[in-house]
Amino acid sequence: MIMNPGMLLFGLVDSGLAFFLVFNVVRAKFGGIKSTLARTIGSVLGTIVFIVYFGIIVWFNTSIHTVSSEAKIVVYAAPIVLTILMAVLVLLSQPPKKKEKEEEPEEEASETETEE
Repeated sequence: MIMNPGMLLFGLVDSGLAFFLVFNVVRAKFGGIKSTLARTIGSVLGTIVFIVYFGIIVWFNTSIHTVSSEAKIVVYAAPIVLTILMAVLVLLSQPPKKKEKEEEPEEEASETETEE
């Protein structure tokens, strides 16, 4: 049962992405950044997801496995794709920034001076 070091590193990074995805979603669902209960539940569920996901990646890379290569690719790419989609959704859900209105009075003042 020898695992390629590159796959081991990929498994750690991919499992870390899965942890942060679950942690942030659970924390947002149960009360946000300030809620201690939300952080605790998010940490526990994120750790469970990290362990299970890392175990699945190690199992996929053992000499005896019964999973097709297409299923492996889907499982490997899932946290990466979900993290990118969640980041895009967070960026798109932010309210638009207000433009500064200080520039307009200066332009109006210069226009009134030129008219007189």
